[in-house]
Amino acid sequence: MSDDGKGQYPENGEMSPEDRDAIRKRSAALGQKLDALKAQRAKVERPAAQRSQSDFGPAFKFASELIVGVVVGGGLGWALDRQFGTAPWLMIVLVILGFAAGLLNVVRAAQEAQTKNEPLQKAAPSVKDDDE
Repeated sequence: MSDDGKGQYPENGEMSPEDRDAIRKRSAALGQKLDALKAQRAKVERPAAQRSQSDFGPAFKFASELIVGVVVGGGLGWALDRQFGTAPWLMIVLVILGFAAGLLNVVRAAQEAQTKNEPLQKAAPSVKDDDE
């Protein structure tokens, strides 16, 4: 801003034309920077509606894979126990194996999702840690 020796603000409260032009130029430069950042972010991010609905899919997939493994193992163990008269041992063993299989499926699906989303994670801006 112009400094004519009277302080930062003129007595009548009006700005000089030079000050107005300087503010307009800075405002235009800030607007251009903001537009560039918005365009860069739009390339990386998905639309909000798509993001909110599609993020539930992998969560339900992970949970259902784990539950199905336990249920199938338990059902198969229960049926084999009834067939061979070994209750509850085969059911216990197969529930544990079903849990292990379901957990393995969840880990595989999570690794697949991680590799699919890795470019988005690398493109995201870094955040400074408050502890540093």
